[in-house]
Amino acid sequence: MPIHIAISRLHRTVTMVARGKLTADEIETAARELVNARVPAFGKLIDISIANSDLTRDQIQRVADILRGQSGEARGPVAFIVNPDHVDFGRTFAEVTQGDPQIGLFRSLHEARTWLRHATTFEVPANHDHRHKGSQDVARDIAA
Repeated sequence: MPIHIAISRLHRTVTMVARGKLTADEIETAARELVNARVPAFGKLIDISIANSDLTRDQIQRVADILRGQSGEARGPVAFIVNPDHVDFGRTFAEVTQGDPQIGLFRSLHEARTWLRHATTFEVPANHDHRHKGSQDVARDIAA
């Protein structure tokens, strides 16, 4: 399973871990999964440090477009954990989404979590009922 996705509605975060060689279809499927989960405002921690892909800039742009979707909702910050020797996807994603929410590239989980914790601020509406949507976490594996 090359991409694992865990969504915490309680903490308003998405954690993705990618492993091995990823195809454009696998990455686009994971992006659609996030859109369908309706979590654009959540902070996202994406570990691609042990993954690689040969996506072109146009394919990465298509992934960014999928994530933008039709939602007018603000998008949360994205922290990529990258291998310093292979930062192509993370760097290109940051370039094609320039002007979008904050995007950071980090070498360690600790650095990424610290940055994400400070970059993620939100207010829960007074009428929000956390017992139904916020109390359940969801984890999925995406595989071709």
